[in-house]
Amino acid sequence: MSELLSQAAQLMLVGMGAVIIFLCLLVVAMSVMKRLIPTPEPVASTQPSVESNSSDAASPAVLAAISAAVHRYRQGKKAANNKEKSQ
Repeated sequence: MSELLSQAAQLMLVGMGAVIIFLCLLVVAMSVMKRLIPTPEPVASTQPSVESNSSDAASPAVLAAISAAVHRYRQGKKAANNKEKSQ
């Protein structure tokens, strides 16, 4: 029985040693690659600045219509919720 335990301990130590060696080699390889491979520099954005044109902005009448529709929708939802609660 003790021979079996000693073999198990040896196998465990060999396995753990192999994993530690592999991880150390991986760290070394990544450090070497970090020094060999240049990091890309960010490219300056060449997009033109977006300026607000008066033709793109919504007219006050459209904004008023949207606000009225949202207000009416919310009032309808509120009334439906109140009706459900009262029943």
